[in-house]
Amino acid sequence: MTKAWLITKRLLWQNRWLFLLLILWPYVMAAILCFGGAPDPDDVLWMLHQECFAGLALVAVTGSTLLGNEQRSRRIVMVLSRAVSRPQYLFSLLMTAWLPLALYVIGFVVSGIFMAGLLNRPYQGILVMAEALILLGVWAGAISIFWSILLPQIVASIISMGCIGLAVYIGELGWIGPARLLRVLFATTISVKNIPTIWFDVALTLLAGAVWFAAASWIFSRRDLNLLGD
Repeated sequence: MTKAWLITKRLLWQNRWLFLLLILWPYVMAAILCFGGAPDPDDVLWMLHQECFAGLALVAVTGSTLLGNEQRSRRIVMVLSRAVSRPQYLFSLLMTAWLPLALYVIGFVVSGIFMAGLLNRPYQGILVMAEALILLGVWAGAISIFWSILLPQIVASIISMGCIGLAVYIGELGWIGPARLLRVLFATTISVKNIPTIWFDVALTLLAGAVWFAAASWIFSRRDLNLLGD
């Protein structure tokens, strides 16, 4: 775990300016929407749902590109030569994709509660969306890591986003797990009164993420590194 965290810190630092801009994005959008007074409730809800989608896209795209960047720079050889197992290395990539989302969600909650205050509405729905977004980020990150092993970066990003889109679609059909959690994410309002019971879907979402990550680790441990330029 210590080795994975050291790799994660290095990767986060390398991409610090991009992640910083993304983390500040909810505050910037809230400032724009609230400029001049209380915003329209429908506009606030639309923006919050768009930020949820952007957060998942952040994880999917980041997770899909990290491995390719490491192979292109050949840093992966240096890291794996220092007694770091391949599953540990993949776990560090997953943390690198997910941790910026956790900071992004903090901004999402703070700006959301601020706007709910301007609208004189309770903010329970914002907390529900934040919880779902954090959990779905683990699942989306594991999916993107899996596809990054098999496909080029751009294709892996597209397929990862396609998996999220497919889960949204089947969630509307009543499927459980990540699909229903996505439905909760995009159907929740700011001041929802009847908070849905989603613990079973939370457990299935984390289980699905673990399965995707285990499959990625198994494949990555048994294939040659694709060092571009060889």
